[in-house]
Parts: sequence; C-alpha cells; structure tokens
Amino acid sequence: MLSKISEFFELHIEKIVLAVVGLVCLVILFIYISPNKVEYDGDKLSPSRIDIEINKEAELLKQKLNKPAKRPEPYEPCLPRFASMFDSAISNIDVRLYPPQPSISSLEATFAREYELPFIGEVNEVAVEHIRAVAYVPIGSVNEQNLYKKGSSEPNDIDFVTVEGKFDSAQLYERFNNCFAGEAVKKEEWYDPCLARPLFAAVQLQRQELNFDGTWSDWVNVPRTRIDPHRNIFKVIEKVQDLPPGGLTVRMLQFDRLEVQINLLQPGAYSIASAEEQWYPPTIHKKYLEQQRQEELEARREALEKAREEREKELQERLDERRTARPDTRARTGGLGGGSGEYGTEGLYGGGSRTGSRVASRSSRSDRERYPSSTTSTRRSRTARGRVTDERQREEELAAMGVRDTLRGPLESDIDSELYALLITPSTEFAKMREPLVFWAHDDTVEPNKKYQYRIRLGVFNPIAGTNQFSEQDKYRKNDVILWSDFSNVTPVIEIPGKTYLFANDIQEAAKTVTVEVCKYALGYWHSEKFPVRQGEVIGKVKRVELNPEDEQSGITVPETIDYGTGAVLVDVTPVTNWSGGKKLAARDCYDMLYSSDGIHIERMPIRAMNWSRELQAAFGDIQKSIKQKKQPLRDWGSIIDESTRQISETGYGRERYDELTRRGSTRITGGRR
Repeated sequence: MLSKISEFFELHIEKIVLAVVGLVCLVILFIYISPNKVEYDGDKLSPSRIDIEINKEAELLKQKLNKPAKRPEPYEPCLPRFASMFDSAISNIDVRLYPPQPSISSLEATFAREYELPFIGEVNEVAVEHIRAVAYVPIGSVNEQNLYKKGSSEPNDIDFVTVEGKFDSAQLYERFNNCFAGEAVKKEEWYDPCLARPLFAAVQLQRQELNFDGTWSDWVNVPRTRIDPHRNIFKVIEKVQDLPPGGLTVRMLQFDRLEVQINLLQPGAYSIASAEEQWYPPTIHKKYLEQQRQEELEARREALEKAREEREKELQERLDERRTARPDTRARTGGLGGGSGEYGTEGLYGGGSRTGSRVASRSSRSDRERYPSSTTSTRRSRTARGRVTDERQREEELAAMGVRDTLRGPLESDIDSELYALLITPSTEFAKMREPLVFWAHDDTVEPNKKYQYRIRLGVFNPIAGTNQFSEQDKYRKNDVILWSDFSNVTPVIEIPGKTYLFANDIQEAAKTVTVEVCKYALGYWHSEKFPVRQGEVIGKVKRVELNPEDEQSGITVPETIDYGTGAVLVDVTPVTNWSGGKKLAARDCYDMLYSSDGIHIERMPIRAMNWSRELQAAFGDIQKSIKQKKQPLRDWGSIIDESTRQISETGYGRERYDELTRRGSTRITGGRR
C-alpha cells in the first residue's frame, strides 16, 4: 500500500508542487494586491468603506462650519521688539518716534452683514432749451482756485444747451432707509444710519448727433462746462479699482459738501451780456420767451394806440379849424333859410326854404366826401352804434398787427420767483421735499449747423462698494461705485443755427461776376456785407466795422472787425431754365452759382432772390429784420443765480418779505422759498 502511495507521489510530485505554488500565489494576490482595496488617509479600505469614512468627515466639517467663528489672535506689533534690538546693539539711536502703524480693528461683524441695494428711480419731465447770446466767457481755465468771475472773462458769442429733469428725492431717501436701516435689513444690529443717507455722485448727460446720411451717431457723454470749478472732481468713476488714493471714503467726503452738491445738481450758467436774452432752466425759459413776446406785442399795441390818438387829435384839429372858418357861409345859408345861422339848427335844416336845405345837403355831402372820418364819424362815435363801429375797427387794426386786445394792462410775471423756488439752498432737505427735485446740466460744446438730441440720468454713491456686504442677488454689483437711475426719455431735436450765411444777390453776365451778400453773427447781432466775386475767388474777407455816432453815444459794443470769410470758392456760373405755373408751364431763364467749401463737394445756389427757395428767402428775411433792429448796450456782469440767491432761505426771508423789499425799490433780493 505504501509502495503504491509513494509511487503515486513520484509520478505526480511535480503537479502537486505546481498546484501548491498556484494556491500560494492566489492568496498573496488576493491579500496584498487586491483591486478592491484603496488606500485612503493611511488605510486600505474597500469602496463601501471609503463612502462611510467620507460621510463621517463631511458631518464633522458641517458641524465646524455651523459653529461660531473663533476670534483670531490679536495682532502683536513687532516694532517694540525691533526697537529693543536696536537699543541693545546701538545705544545712541533715538527710537521714540515710531512710524505710523496700521490700526487694529475688528471687521468680523462688518463682513458678516448683508444688504440689498435700493432702486434709484427714474428721471421724469425732461426738457431742453438752446440759447444763443453774448455771454461773459472765461479767458483762462476755471478751477476751485480760479473761479468764473468778472475780472477773468470777456463778452463773446456762445451757443449752449440746457437739459432739465425732475427726480423724486424723497422716495430715494425712503428706499435707502428701508435697505440699510429698515425692514429690508435681516438683523437689527446691522442697521446703519450712515449708509441710509444717499449722496448724489453724478449727473450724466449724453447726446447724439445727426449724421449727413440721416442716421444718428452713438451716445456720447457730454463734459462739464468750461465755467464749472469742480469739473475735475465730477469726472465719473464707476469702478472701485479706478478710484484715486483714499478710495470711496475720501471721494464721498469730497462730495458731501453743500457747494459741491449744488454745483453738481444745479450748475451755474454763463453770465449773459445780451440785453434781450437771459438764462433760465428750460421750463422757465419758455415762459420767459413768452413774456418777451407779450411785452413786444404790448409795446406794439401801445404804439398803435398812440398813433390812433394822434390821428384822432389831428382830425379834431382839422374839424375845429373848419368850424372857425365857416361862420359867414352859415350866416348866408341861414339867411336863405330864414332861420338862425347856427350849424345844425333850424336855420340849416328846418323852417327855411328848400334852397337852404339843398345847400345844407350839398354841404354835408361834400364834407363827408372831403373828411370821411371828421364830423360825421365824430358825431356817430357819441352814439352806441358809433362806439361799436369804432371798437370793431380798432379790433380789426389790432388783429392785422397780430396784437390781441386782451393785452391791456401791465404784464405781471412771476418767473424769477419760480426760479428761486426750485433752487437748492442751505435749508433744503432732500428727504422732505414735497415737489420733485429739479436738476439740470449744460452743454457748451455744440457747433453751428448741427442737430442734437439728449438724455440724462442721475447717479448716487454705492455706500458698500468694494465690501462683502451684498446680498446674494446684488453681489455682481460689488465693484460699482455709482448706482444709476434710469435714463430719461430722449429730448426733442435741437437744431443749432449757423453763424455765417451767403446769398447770391446779382450777376454781371458778361464778366461772370456774382454779387454775394455774406451775413455774419457777431456779438449778438447780424451783420452783412456784399462782395463781388469772380470764378476761382474766395467768397468773403475781413472787414472793419464802422460805428454809427448814435451807437457810440449809446454805449453799443460792436466788434472792431468782422471776418466774413466763408472758406467757399466760386467755381462757376451756369445758366439754368426753371419751369413754373399751373396747367400752363412757363419757362424762366436764370443762373446758378456753383461753389465749394472743401474742394470736393460742389454746392449750387440760384442767383437773385426771386429764384431762391422759400426756406432761403425766409432765412434772408429774418436776418435782414435782425440787422435793422435797434441794438442795445451789453449788460454788466451779473448772474441770475448767485450767492444771495442761495442764502435767502437761510436768512429767513419769505415771499412776503421779498415782495415788500421789491416794492420799496431796494436792491434786488434774489431768492425764494421752497
């Protein structure tokens, strides 16, 4: 039996060894090199065990996040230790004067706050107005040290546009208070009254310009005017990273001054020198122009009344002279009639012969023919029918002159009071304003012969810009320095008229010489000069102005020279044929003047006024009317808004006191009540 077993092992020994070795290898592979075991945090774990360990660590981490934050160790200044090292090394160094150190502050509570940003609002009732006048223009640059004043300015022509808007400041204060110290704040300890007070940061005026092809350009920002002393401060900075040294805190301190806020929201305008023009905000300026028109009509009405009275006086004098020159005739007529010789009594009309009646009738008829508005009209005016006739005639005469009879009596205007009522003064409280805040901005960079349209908006400082105090919905505005209102509606188109016009008046056909009248606007009035121009010559040149003796005595200011140069060159004169008429067309031969201002584009204008377009004829008529009007001396320096205007509310003067001082003839008190 043993021999058989040993024989079996001898025959199969190598197979048995291979099987044992294979089993050992499998055990080693499963225990030490198993793919189901992963090393995690120093241990080899199965996949299911790994999930359990990760969940445990997540729970521990969640518990730590929910625990209150630990107060960090206070900062220990290293300067004393550093100074002691110097003391031990060199004994004669004085280290008592320490360099400035950063203050130690606890910001944990500040960073833990969360605020929602308020809605700023919208700008309503936008209005726009263009003014062309002579104004006192600064000679040099204007800043906080060199203010816009009389000694540093000179009269010159200027075009500028004012855009006005209205904004509900009381509602803005309520929304700020609600977001930073009211119901919108999640925790009471986060209430911050300092953040709840809005501070105006910018007034942004934008404009578009009409292109030659009829399209509008992109919106561009309009810079502050040349006379603005804070124009550098008012440069709009919208991102935290672009703020100057000092950051948002220093910038808000710069704006948190009354004079800065006034100049931002209600900037002063140029001091107007023209006697016929004055600056007002657009809505009030329209009323001012209407008042000027009414005063002009009233002056025309008075002139008409005066002429009518003089005419009636002249007729009455002629009637009196005629009465005194006819006593003999009346006596003879009365003798024929057998009555008395008095005019209009029985001696003339009754009790006498028919001859006397016929003589009287002929006399009356001849009188009416010679003096149609003398005796008969005067007699009739004493009756009701005569009064109606005279009044009707008077109304017709007034209507023919464009004057309404309702203009009798003094024209009363409260324009200045309206202006003073809307001005910001030291007593103005934005949070308690019952009426919307009226603000405006100017554009003194407009150019003649161009068209513009505007829009405006108002900006308020973001008091938590650059911090982590934003709610989840407002975190994207973390770096916004300014919170903007909505833009206003786009204003109507403002057209800036030209300052130089040329009109082809006449032509010498043989010499091809065109007489061109050039009209130039200078120091508030239009001036014109005629120039004979040939082919290839430039139209217009500088001419010296001769002052009339009357203007010189009246103190009229006129330029010494006027540059009538147009930059245009007469290219050629060409004959054309125009057709006019209704069903039967009639040919009319005329000439066109061809001229060019840039050497590339050629323009044409008919020669002689009868061939001009209606628009050109209307422009020429308006300019000629302006040239003939009586010139007025320039006003002395003086702005409609000055320091006394701003201070009247602070001094306590009310409207009654203002009117009383005005009636007494005292010096002009500017101001009003809100």
